[in-house]
Amino acid sequence: MAAPRRPRAGGFTLIELVAVLVIVGLLLAFSPRAFGFLVAEKELESEVSRLATTIDFVKSQAVLDQCAYAIHVNTEDMSWAVQLPREEEEESPDPDKEPVKILVFDEEMPPEELDWHKLPDGILIEFYEGRTPLRGRYAITYAADGTVPAHTLVLESNRVSSLDEADRVRTIRVSFSGLVSVGPGRDVGEFKLTEAELGR
Repeated sequence: MAAPRRPRAGGFTLIELVAVLVIVGLLLAFSPRAFGFLVAEKELESEVSRLATTIDFVKSQAVLDQCAYAIHVNTEDMSWAVQLPREEEEESPDPDKEPVKILVFDEEMPPEELDWHKLPDGILIEFYEGRTPLRGRYAITYAADGTVPAHTLVLESNRVSSLDEADRVRTIRVSFSGLVSVGPGRDVGEFKLTEAELGR
């Protein structure tokens, strides 16, 4: 007569528990890095979008107001600012009329008077005219007709841990006519810089 079978005890084997702990450990090890990568990439996209939109706005306002506007870029402080024209009153030739308000662009405005936007830690900005990177503080002036010296702004995040430049770097190219284009990677190709070069 065969011995009665004992029912198997419920639960997990030691091997199953170790396998689950290894999987959980791997998930915990890699998820903060992946999350940090996504946050840094979104932060870069947000800053690029903000700057490109501001450049578009400045060009439009220069044309609308028929007055120069400027964007200042500081590659040492990793910041940028918009310079708006100031409103002044001009006497009317007719003494019976009130003074006329006009917009005046001050080319000598001290940088301390501007409202600077500092880029978040880990995001760098570079300024190029053609293929030449320029260091320091520069004013990019938009004329009343919306034209501007062609230039390129490159924003790079050193918090994105990807080796692929397209993940870490965004390029904002502004043509002579003020057309703004944004793309991944570092694209600092040649532009036609003046009306003469464009054959106008």
